[in-house]
Amino acid sequence: MSIASVQHGYVFGITNDIPDNIYYVEENTIMYPAGSNIIINNIEQKAQRFIPISESGNGISAVTVSSDKHVFAVAERSAQPTIHVYDLHNYRKRRQLVAFETAQGKEFTSLSFSIDSKYLAAQLSAPDWILHYYAWEKGKPIAVISASPSPDKAVNQVTINPFDGTEFCVTGQGFATIYRYAEGVLRPLPLKLPEYNYVCHCWMTTDCIIIGSQEGYIFMIRNEEKVQETAFSNCSPIATLQSMKQGFAVGGSGGFVSLYDFTSSDWSNFDLVRKIPLPDASLKVTAMASTTSEGTLLVEVDTNQILKIGLTASDLAKTDDLKFDVFLEAYHYGPVTGLDLCIRKPLIVTCSSDKSIRIWNYQTGTCEFQKFFSEEAHSVALHPSGLYLLAGFSDKLRLMNVLMDDLRPVREFGIRACKECHFSNGGHSFAAAHGNIIQIFSTWTYDNIDNLKGHNGKVKSLYWTPDDQSLVSAGTDGAVYTWNIRQLKREHEHILKACSYNSAVCSPNGKIVYAVGSDKYIKEITESTVTKEFESDIVPSQIAISNSGRMLFVGSSTGTIRTLKFPFGDHCDYQEHQAHSAPITKMRVSYDDQFLFSTSEDGCVYMFRIADKDERNGLKKEKAILFADEILITKSDLEEKTVLMAELQRNLDELKLEHEYQLRLKDMNFNEKLKEITEKYSQEIEALKISTSMLRTEKEKEDVKHQEYLQSIKSRQVQELHEVEIKYNQQLMEEYEKYQLQQDHTSLLQENWQKQMREFESSTQKTLSEMQGVAETRLNSKSSEIQRFLDDIRQQEREFDEMTLQNQQDIDTEMMSVTSRYEKRLRTEREEGARLKGENGIMRKKFNTLNKDIEDNKAEIQRMHDNVKKLENIITVLEKEIQSLRKEMSDRDEHIQDKERKVYDLKKRNQELEKYKFVLDFRIKELKEQVEPRENHIAIMSRQIQEINGDLKVLNKEQNNLEEQITLNQVKLEETKKQYVREHHKCHTVLRHIKMFKTDLQDAVQYFQDTDVLKSMVHTLYNKFCKNDTGLTGIDIDNTVKQEYLDQHNKLKERINRLRTTVDSNTVSFRTENVHTMAANQELIAEINTLRKATKFKPQKTSNIKIIAIKPASKPSAVQSGRSIIFIFCIDLFNWHYFCLSFQISQTHSMLYMLD
Repeated sequence: MSIASVQHGYVFGITNDIPDNIYYVEENTIMYPAGSNIIINNIEQKAQRFIPISESGNGISAVTVSSDKHVFAVAERSAQPTIHVYDLHNYRKRRQLVAFETAQGKEFTSLSFSIDSKYLAAQLSAPDWILHYYAWEKGKPIAVISASPSPDKAVNQVTINPFDGTEFCVTGQGFATIYRYAEGVLRPLPLKLPEYNYVCHCWMTTDCIIIGSQEGYIFMIRNEEKVQETAFSNCSPIATLQSMKQGFAVGGSGGFVSLYDFTSSDWSNFDLVRKIPLPDASLKVTAMASTTSEGTLLVEVDTNQILKIGLTASDLAKTDDLKFDVFLEAYHYGPVTGLDLCIRKPLIVTCSSDKSIRIWNYQTGTCEFQKFFSEEAHSVALHPSGLYLLAGFSDKLRLMNVLMDDLRPVREFGIRACKECHFSNGGHSFAAAHGNIIQIFSTWTYDNIDNLKGHNGKVKSLYWTPDDQSLVSAGTDGAVYTWNIRQLKREHEHILKACSYNSAVCSPNGKIVYAVGSDKYIKEITESTVTKEFESDIVPSQIAISNSGRMLFVGSSTGTIRTLKFPFGDHCDYQEHQAHSAPITKMRVSYDDQFLFSTSEDGCVYMFRIADKDERNGLKKEKAILFADEILITKSDLEEKTVLMAELQRNLDELKLEHEYQLRLKDMNFNEKLKEITEKYSQEIEALKISTSMLRTEKEKEDVKHQEYLQSIKSRQVQELHEVEIKYNQQLMEEYEKYQLQQDHTSLLQENWQKQMREFESSTQKTLSEMQGVAETRLNSKSSEIQRFLDDIRQQEREFDEMTLQNQQDIDTEMMSVTSRYEKRLRTEREEGARLKGENGIMRKKFNTLNKDIEDNKAEIQRMHDNVKKLENIITVLEKEIQSLRKEMSDRDEHIQDKERKVYDLKKRNQELEKYKFVLDFRIKELKEQVEPRENHIAIMSRQIQEINGDLKVLNKEQNNLEEQITLNQVKLEETKKQYVREHHKCHTVLRHIKMFKTDLQDAVQYFQDTDVLKSMVHTLYNKFCKNDTGLTGIDIDNTVKQEYLDQHNKLKERINRLRTTVDSNTVSFRTENVHTMAANQELIAEINTLRKATKFKPQKTSNIKIIAIKPASKPSAVQSGRSIIFIFCIDLFNWHYFCLSFQISQTHSMLYMLD
């Protein structure tokens, strides 16, 4: 029984309701708030560091980082708003600041550090909008002032001047003010601007501010005066400003970021230089941040995605290629309402009110893919295999296939606004809450197995036991039920109508249920009975249990996660971990009990690493799960990708051939260049050889001159060295004499100073003792005099009492006079005593001054001692220089001897070279005799080279023509490929068209005997496939085939017209005969009636009548035959249409074969 270990692992999300919520810490590392934590995210290493804020707070309201990146401040929402200052290197809390005592605001809305990071400006919220100016290291504000002119005008931003820490700017709804701090007071200087809502601003220089308004206007303020005003993107609302080296960046609505540069050297005017579009025009910029070097700009958009763009000179030089790159993937930007995870893959799925469903990979910390829908998904469930997904929308519950990059619906179920759905652990079935009914469906057959009824309120929680034999449900009606899925009946129940249960889970054996609800109690329910319950100080919103059954976690309505001591004892001990800033909506534990996931209304998805502390005392942990990497893909997608791969492979082969051809051309060019360079450098080598021989002769001459010069320098240096030695010896003697004099003078000064000090100390002591004696004497005399006066007063008081008995009126008068007189004398004596104390203090000050002078004199003596040491050091240095000069002289002597040896060697070598020169002169004469025939040969070869160059020019021109022809052929080939793709898709469409036609035609043939139905079916076929058929017009057909088709079509039309005429004439004749036959029948009926009256009946007449009556019935055969002929004609027409389509398909296939 212990508390599980929980550590922050990763978070998918950013808190987007805070202005200026992203900051660069260093390259590829940013800082931003997420829930109740500050995240330090290294994008390159995919590593996150979590800095939890105080446990008593209600979330983060503002954040800022100092300009030197040493500290950062975080404002926390609470009853008493608090600011925490952290060190950005070791992430420890440096100081905690609280709001002014009488302030009524509940949160700080904006923070800003000074340039030296010693001061912090903080803006409090409504209703009083108090601006605090902190010396944060002291932990208290040094000045406060109300920044808003009225309570209903909100303050949006405050920043300290980056060039002057005592000046800062405040902008808000309808006002902008500059404050200066002086003598402990903030003095406001309102700016004269239109009454717009000023949402942001930035400092450019010490007296220049750029201000942006929600109405879409940009203002430049210099020296508290408006200098320039311009509109931003058709007055689109501005959200943020970011200062740059030569200008500033503006972000807001409109789908792009605008860059402005100053056009004058004094920064008095700015112009728009570049509009950088966002990936989607509907996106809105909410925050921006730049690196310290301002080479990269980060932009956060309203979809919680962070984009990056380079702003270096090379990047800005691009005209069309400047676009944003994804720096941090998009997160949910609305409350997360659903969460689930699978077993076979490291995936979790979430849905949110932003109408998106996202699948995350918690191993790599990335979003596998996301899909937006036209309506919000209220709940989501992931199949254990990770290949299927359930999503509850407002109109239907949809089962979808999880493809590589899409979610494709497979089946829809008639459950509206399903708030809770869950796959079983085996994946063969799933449960969905339909109001107060739980419906169980088969995953493979989609059959509704059964409906579980019993709840009176909405079902808020479903939980399958590990063996899928039971299902635990909890609802708003205060009921917790355990259902037996095999028998489809309710096994256990617990009802508490006063409580609305939020979540319920079950132990692995299915016997114990743990539930949390609105009554703040955590309940343990065993067989419908509450065996244990523990009250909490907050409302628990979710509960999760590990698959091992040894760890239990509770999520609260404040966003914290509590790890409970489990199994329960007599008390419910727990550890609390800061996570979200809003109520937790869902919690899940991974199948291997290594990770805990939670979602919240703040839009963040947290992943925690968990460990069971009891595992080391129990059995060994099972091996890690080997996750599957299979995915689903449809046959059509696979075919398209196969075709695309084949086309890309062909392109690759073509590119390889082209590259090989280019390489051969380059090799030829390089060989030609190598030949030219070789010839060129061969000529230069020959020239260098000649110049080398000339330089050798000059060198020999220079060597002779050098020897002469060396001899002269040697003699001169020997003389100079002797003179320098004499000079330095003389200087050394002079310095030694000066040193002796200074030493004597120093000793004399020291003796005088010591004598003066002794005299001064004795005189000081004497004066001080005399003054002290005088002061004590005067003080004693005054004290005795005061005592005497006090005795007199007592005596006078006694006399006064005696006189009072005699005459009360006289005593009163005398008492007043005596009292005033003695009070005056007493006051005078007191003043005298105070004066003496002051003189005593002055004497003490003089004594201290004398002591200070003594110390100064001692310091002067010490300084003189230091000067003596410096002089000694100088003497030591000079002695070392003398030694170095002597050493240098010896070195130079050795160098001179080496030179003399080299001169002797050079002379000897010179003699050898003269001999060699004579031999070379003879050789030169022989070579000159051989040069003339070679020059003639060179002239002949030069003419041949010119002729070859002419041929090369002609070949080069032909090559250029061929390259142009190749380019044209490549363009034609690209067009042919595009035509091939279009024809391939068109062929695929025609085949599908024919298949549908065959299917519908077979359906129509079934009604061959029923003419009316057959006629309607033929009309339907005609309207569906012929009337609006545009498939034939898009295909090129041979003219002969067209003409044959038209001739056949005209003949068939004529035949139809003839048949219609025949049918019409047959119908008219039939109607005429029918009228006559009806008249004859009436006459016969009348005759029959008359004959019936007769006694005898003639069978022969009756038979004649029957024959006459039967004859009209055989007449409709002409109409029937006409309808049959029309049907046969329609069949022939459709056969002809099918023949034309088949012919076009064969033509398309032949064309594709030719292209291949």
